[in-house]
Amino acid sequence: MSNDHERRRQDHGWEVLLAAGIIWVAIDVPWELKFGAHELAVGKVVSTLVTLLFAADFWIRWRHLFSRRRRAAPTAAPRESLWWLLVDLPGVIPIALFGGPVGWLSLRLMKLPRLNQMMRQWRKRDVHNASLLRLIFFVFWMLLIAHWIACGWAYLRDPMPDDDDPMYYLRALYWTITTLATVGYGDITPQTAPQMMYAIMTMLFGVGLFGYGIGNVAHMLANIDQVQAHYHTSLDRLANFLRYRKIPVGLQRRIYDYYTFLWERHLGYDEAIILSELPEPLRIEIAVAMKREFIEKVPLFRGASPLLLREIAVELRAALFTPGDYIFRAGEIGRHMYFISRGTVEVVGEDGQTILSTLTDGAFFGEIALLFQCPRTASIRAIDFCDMYSFDKDSFERVLEFFPEFAAFVREEAERRKLALKL
Repeated sequence: MSNDHERRRQDHGWEVLLAAGIIWVAIDVPWELKFGAHELAVGKVVSTLVTLLFAADFWIRWRHLFSRRRRAAPTAAPRESLWWLLVDLPGVIPIALFGGPVGWLSLRLMKLPRLNQMMRQWRKRDVHNASLLRLIFFVFWMLLIAHWIACGWAYLRDPMPDDDDPMYYLRALYWTITTLATVGYGDITPQTAPQMMYAIMTMLFGVGLFGYGIGNVAHMLANIDQVQAHYHTSLDRLANFLRYRKIPVGLQRRIYDYYTFLWERHLGYDEAIILSELPEPLRIEIAVAMKREFIEKVPLFRGASPLLLREIAVELRAALFTPGDYIFRAGEIGRHMYFISRGTVEVVGEDGQTILSTLTDGAFFGEIALLFQCPRTASIRAIDFCDMYSFDKDSFERVLEFFPEFAAFVREEAERRKLALKL
């Protein structure tokens, strides 16, 4: 597992490095097509390093494709993989070293679909920040397209007498941004027919880009606030129901407190419903990941085997209780035992008044009735909001049957507690 994690981390690092190279090409190629090759040594060095990066990536993909082909022994390599090799090939050719025409540099832009593919994969991997990544990628593509349009406008329009290349580009970028943003100050205007056609296409593109951008931002903000909106909608529906049924005010207050607690601790989600929608292997892995920290702090499970912990994590069910709730009462038939994740409960004697003990995080109770097939020997009452996990009778008996050492330990602890209650 650690080797797989390390390999994924290395692959992700390589993708980030490759993406940086593609972004450099996307910015640099339009600049060189208009303003010529780099005069500074830094630009030449970076271009050479990017070419070497693309060559290494091409070699890696080539080796991966045909090693996989040999293992699978197909009649032909996958068409999609061959397509990506053809797309990567122009980026490997060192055109500047061969003294080729500058126009051939535009072939390196064929790498851009690869960048778009990596961005889609990043969004799929990072589920939590998918909306934010979507916005970031949108802004990136918008700025990149603005850069291309600015280089095109600079190609069509002559510079001012005192402009050097950076100032010339800055004026073109200024015109591009004002046109795309539909501001259009009018201080820079098209004069020739090609410039007018170019300005018309830029304005049409800007209108579409503006609408698309507003829609994406609104969608992202709606998704960010979706959970809280669901919470308030649930409270409004609950309030209408309680008023319609004329529920007593005190009970209404307790119900509202429960929903507030559920929102603050779990953002209003029921983990049982969410887990039920997943396939069994994923459900097991998520259950273990969610409950590992809790299980490790329960004294009953210290030193237990990984297999036992896995079985217990799968069978535990979340249970929430508000202050004053009775988890169960003395004399009831026992169907569950409970483990306290967060909160405090008190053990109440059969008279309903005597407090026998207090239990808090990591404690468990209810096992006596399950082991000895007897009614509950005491009542358990929540002192504050309690986050618990329950273990039903069938699952409890199945675990004890398959893990005899654990069963012996539980029986010993139950005997001790049963004797203490009698005393």
